[in-house]
Amino acid sequence: MVSNPELARRERLEATAAGVDVVVVGGGVNGLGIAWDAALRGLRVALVEKGDFGSGTSSWSSKMIHGGLKYLEKYDVSLVRESLREREWLLQAAPHLVSELRFIIPFYRHNAHSRAVLCAGMVAYDVLSFDKSLKRFNLMTRNQVLAREPGLNPEGLEGGAVYSDAQVSHAERMSYEIAEAASRAGAEVFTHVRALRLLRQGHKVSGVALRDELSGTEYEIPTRFVVNAAGPWIDQVWQNNDELRLPRMNGGTKGTHMVLDPFPGAPKEAFYYESKDNRPMMVIPWMGRYLIGSTDIRFEGDLDMAAATQDEYDYILEETNKVLPSAKLTMDDIAYSFTGVRPLPYVDDASDVSDITRRHDIRTHEGIDGLYTLVGGKLTTFRQVGEDVTDLLARRMGIKRKSVTRKLSLPGGGRADLEQLRRELMSVDLPAHLLDRLAHQYGTAAFA
Repeated sequence: MVSNPELARRERLEATAAGVDVVVVGGGVNGLGIAWDAALRGLRVALVEKGDFGSGTSSWSSKMIHGGLKYLEKYDVSLVRESLREREWLLQAAPHLVSELRFIIPFYRHNAHSRAVLCAGMVAYDVLSFDKSLKRFNLMTRNQVLAREPGLNPEGLEGGAVYSDAQVSHAERMSYEIAEAASRAGAEVFTHVRALRLLRQGHKVSGVALRDELSGTEYEIPTRFVVNAAGPWIDQVWQNNDELRLPRMNGGTKGTHMVLDPFPGAPKEAFYYESKDNRPMMVIPWMGRYLIGSTDIRFEGDLDMAAATQDEYDYILEETNKVLPSAKLTMDDIAYSFTGVRPLPYVDDASDVSDITRRHDIRTHEGIDGLYTLVGGKLTTFRQVGEDVTDLLARRMGIKRKSVTRKLSLPGGGRADLEQLRRELMSVDLPAHLLDRLAHQYGTAAFA
């Protein structure tokens, strides 16, 4: 029998129109994490995404699964601990996608943070990640740093440190695997379906009006709860529902990264260093190329059209050339750039965007019982976000079942030894680079 994807999709949407417990709006890592956890606890879940899974902010990051070293500067110790714990879970749950990445921090005399402060930060970061499987940090003298990375600018260099965080090479694939996990748990997940209107009976949520963007068909889905997890788009989801009178919640900042081929003086390891305005900058090996960036700029424009400006190009190139003077990078060296908007809370009076919290916050709305909005959320902590949101929903429904996601792997996970996996795949007659791709992007799903 020949399958008909369009028919199957329509049948799934029509079945969902019979009603669910919760509709999640937004198919980035956080929305998908909510759908996964909620479905595992027995809730009937539908998730809708106006584009594709992970096609928004989840895709346009630094590709880092990190503990938030810079959050220590704001004394947000609990957020750092949460992030480090989730980093370790991902290293075990998705070893084909998430791997250790060593960073070098050069200590310069002109840094806003002194050598002593940076050393203290390294110690705190190490202590807070007491359950890690990654290497510990090491301090280095000036000569040791230059021997390790001779392309580094020696002027004013006082030493450095090397420490570990983690990298997800394919954040889009990770998004898909969370969607697959949610689907296997019983959630109905849909791409190219847009939330149009919130339906209410009195002050209670009664459903959501949706439109299938592929067919143009509209549906009304009865539900008790709606979770708006649309990242920086949270304020746009109900923009045609003026009667809701919701306050502005997103105050996201724009971050641009550039992708370059290997260049003179390029580091063997990742660099993390301070720019002239004291914000953190990075040079990160990625997929045989380098990511450099990023910026952190207030953004008020069209979220779907966020792009790099010349000022951002100039800023990133200038700062990279300072720390790696032999690079002499110009616009001609940029293979391409990408820009994303961070889903940060709106703060009217924040003078410095770095002061805006990176914590996630689950908002309720007075007079609209059953509507929740997720403000914030990071690539690293999507599993914790899912647990926190579902804890709230479970309490409302009288469900006592606890979250089990921390004990689980993503669909391609479960095998830490990727070399052994690759050897098993060698029974398939494919070139070596494709075997590597299968092992490191699909994991145990490579066999299928």
